[in-house]
Amino acid sequence: MNQVYFMFVVFAAVIALAIPATAQDDGQMGFGDMEEPDPGEEDAQDNEEESDEDAFLAGEQTEEEEALAAPTEETGTGLHEDPETKYFAVGLRLRWVMIPEWFLGMFGVDIQTNDGRHLLINNVGIGPEFTYRKDGFDITAAIWYMGLGWKDTVAFKGSDEDGGSWEVVNNDLKALLITVDFIWSTSLTDWFAITYGAGLGLGIPIGDIVRTESAENTPLVKCNGASSTDTWCNPGEEYGEVYDLPTGIVPWVNFLFGMRFKPHRHVAIYADAGFGLGFQTGVRASYIF
Repeated sequence: MNQVYFMFVVFAAVIALAIPATAQDDGQMGFGDMEEPDPGEEDAQDNEEESDEDAFLAGEQTEEEEALAAPTEETGTGLHEDPETKYFAVGLRLRWVMIPEWFLGMFGVDIQTNDGRHLLINNVGIGPEFTYRKDGFDITAAIWYMGLGWKDTVAFKGSDEDGGSWEVVNNDLKALLITVDFIWSTSLTDWFAITYGAGLGLGIPIGDIVRTESAENTPLVKCNGASSTDTWCNPGEEYGEVYDLPTGIVPWVNFLFGMRFKPHRHVAIYADAGFGLGFQTGVRASYIF
């Protein structure tokens, strides 16, 4: 055996001894090192497979299918409201109040205006509100400002009275309203509901209603006082008389029907319309905390 061949044999033997040592260091196992399977694990796997097969044969979902079908809710963005949870909100309301001329005419009142307008009162109210909500039911307390006057002068008399009964009325009445609304809602989706309910309260009057007799044949012209030449301006009539509200306050009752939108878990928007002190429509926006 020559020297080259001898060196080749030695080098091959070293490599053959080094490979098994490296495999052991790396945690690899040879055929002789393979572990026997655990009977308990095999039984658990068999039971799981049998359970899935039984569920499939019974027409039920397997555990894996149930896990995949389970709805996932994004944390912090859900719109659904738990019926047992109390919610609180602060917001702002804007409400338009209208009293048409024909509405007062239903109660036996004749009216004349200087511009032929159909809406006698046509004003907007605004103010903050606080809402308590649970199981689709709102209790909303509000303090808001509402104009209840009309522009220029308006003449009134009873439908069964003669022409000498016309009175010119100036009205710059306003009210600071303190009201509570009781609103139920029927949800069609998590973000949309139909609302219905009623509100009540009282208003602190601000401003005056002033009455003056009309001059003869000109209902919208005021008498300057009692006159012997004007048969409509008789002594003892009203000349600049301030009309006092019977109760000293502005009573407030209304019935509302509308919609509730919830575009975000912290935001609720209401749009409603109704009837009470005139016809009303408005919008409210609230922050839920």
